[in-house]
Amino acid sequence: IYITNLWDGLVAHYPFNGNANNVKGNYNGTVNGATLTKGRDNVSNTAYLFGGTLATGIQNVSDNHYINFGTGMLSGDGEFSIMMWINTTSSAISHILQKRDSSINGEYIVELKNNGEIRFWTYGGGYKWTVTSSSAVNDGNWHHLVLVQKNNGGQMYLDGSLEQTDNSSGKVNLGLTLKTYMGGDLRDYNRYYSGKVDDFRIYSRALSASEIQTLYAIID
Repeated sequence: IYITNLWDGLVAHYPFNGNANNVKGNYNGTVNGATLTKGRDNVSNTAYLFGGTLATGIQNVSDNHYINFGTGMLSGDGEFSIMMWINTTSSAISHILQKRDSSINGEYIVELKNNGEIRFWTYGGGYKWTVTSSSAVNDGNWHHLVLVQKNNGGQMYLDGSLEQTDNSSGKVNLGLTLKTYMGGDLRDYNRYYSGKVDDFRIYSRALSASEIQTLYAIID
């Protein structure tokens, strides 16, 4: 579903409807091990399962499943927004999404902590804005997560509501040549994610609170 203003600044959208392709036509994902599964609309082949198999339904964090989106997706210190739906029962520290490979300078990481909270941090010549959810998301339900860089830092929205703001640590200048991966730390080859992801979007602008609430309410 596309509402006109929600197309503005959209760099990539991965509905994961049968593949990991970007509906915008570039930055298509290369899948390693992750399998298509039911998404948040309960329709088959509309989300990706990491660290598990459809046959058993068992999520195994030792499986190195990931999607590689390549280089070039977001760079510089401008505004951006990252959105996705996640579903997990894991209590293992893992990287759900990262822009990071051989270098950490100009990186961001979406991390699941061992207590089930989500931590997002950025690094560029030192740590920049960092936000952490106040509640756990590893309850086996779908949760809507949005990270927004704006002002002198950024914000985290969880399930349509503002969760935390860090405007004191500074914006990150993202590295152009760093690859974007979903499902694990593909620099250190560890911290693989066990769970599902649906409807992944990247914007080159800061989504407003009302836009985030609209995206939270959309069922596609």
